[in-house]
Amino acid sequence: MEERELDKRLHIQTVGVREWVHQSSHYNRYEATPYEGMDFLFAQHEILVSGSFVDFGCGKGRVPFYVHHRYSIDVIGIEMNSVLYQDAMNNLIDYRQAFPKKRGMLSFECCLAERYELPDDASTFYFFNPFSLDIFRRVIQNIVRSIELVARPVEVILYYPTADYEQLLHNHSLFEKTAEIPIAHLQVHDDQERFIVYTYKKP
Repeated sequence: MEERELDKRLHIQTVGVREWVHQSSHYNRYEATPYEGMDFLFAQHEILVSGSFVDFGCGKGRVPFYVHHRYSIDVIGIEMNSVLYQDAMNNLIDYRQAFPKKRGMLSFECCLAERYELPDDASTFYFFNPFSLDIFRRVIQNIVRSIELVARPVEVILYYPTADYEQLLHNHSLFEKTAEIPIAHLQVHDDQERFIVYTYKKP
């Protein structure tokens, strides 16, 4: 089924790629995670539904809407670009009108990822290469500090991970790779199109 048709089912508009004229070296272009990839991920891996789900660099909100609709848990999308944030908020209006009785909070924040104050129950963190390694490192540091303040199970999910993202978590003493989910059998770009799940280890 085409992406636009799947958008229509959720009453949102997230299709397309968006480049920026004044593109920062720290923040990457907008491109949504494919629906077929998410279908495959969540068929293979159950997220931590005991806490909230945070998507860093959520763009127009495809992943937050999908996760909220599937699991009815609290979901937060973080987006630093005001244009994409407004697109997500417009989608949220239509989504809420279509599904007014859905349980779980769904919200979006327009802020820099490294400055976002994590909820005490945040348990799943999703990244589709939204920013530079430096910012990713700072976000991971914030996640670790949050767990130190409020102990809880936590996982990090990377989609189409860069070698730098992988290396950082591979070398991190508090995270271990617990799942690698290739989706090369689907209609994808290359063998690197996969999900990797890292779980926080108690020190």
